[in-house]
Amino acid sequence: MIDKLTMLWVDLRVSEEVETLPIGIQEFFEVCQCETSDDIDRMLNGNLPDVICFDFDYPDRAGLQFAQEAKKRYPSIPMILVTLQHSEKMAVWTFRSRFADYLVKPIPLGELTNCHGMLADIREAKEGQQQRQATATTPPIPTETASTAKTKDSAFLPAIYYVAQNYREKIQNIEVANLCAMSPFVFSRKFKDAFGISFRDYVVRYRLRAACALLKNPGASVTDVAFAVGFNDVSYFSRMFKRHFGVPPSERNDSKDFDSLDASPTGLLQIPPGLIRDKHR
Repeated sequence: MIDKLTMLWVDLRVSEEVETLPIGIQEFFEVCQCETSDDIDRMLNGNLPDVICFDFDYPDRAGLQFAQEAKKRYPSIPMILVTLQHSEKMAVWTFRSRFADYLVKPIPLGELTNCHGMLADIREAKEGQQQRQATATTPPIPTETASTAKTKDSAFLPAIYYVAQNYREKIQNIEVANLCAMSPFVFSRKFKDAFGISFRDYVVRYRLRAACALLKNPGASVTDVAFAVGFNDVSYFSRMFKRHFGVPPSERNDSKDFDSLDASPTGLLQIPPGLIRDKHR
């Protein structure tokens, strides 16, 4: 049986349309939710939790500054950041700022298990120790998160992130619909209404953009690239590539600038900068 830790969950999301608590979090933690950032001092008065979690859909400067200031005020409490936006700069900033962990939704079970184990070790090590003093380290907030703003598309952020992580594999509508707390029918209809393209078309466009990056390698074959980005039919990949970019994938050389040919397959999606990224780049 899992020894649950106490967690204060601080909601710093810009949108209320994305689910609050990630699936599985309550299996590892007894969660007390903080409705506004102003409530944190009142809720911590004489009742310190094992961990404080700051929940972002995508981080903004104000939210990150608040988390940073809370870290200074309560240095003895381990703190973690949970976000929909994957960013290497954000991860580096999190650990340099002495936060205990940085988790990206949807959080894999293995990462939740590791995080819980690490926090349990911290709680055990803290017993009998004196209260920690605040560190003087205050790394600057990454600039790529400073200008993010709420968009109408925030309800679909879990699906967008899921595609970014799993575009090489077969993607089922029911999986992404569940992540967005919708039925497959409602998800498909609302996605098309919001963006003007179907979710299936979006996945195809994402894979085509990923293929552009791989095709810059003169040693890459069209067949290998097609399979690498999630197409299981090379002929279909070639047709879609030519339809979208105006040239077949076999016609790539130094004179072809695929970045200029790419009219941003994700351009119709009004999503925060940095969320849509190719991990192989």
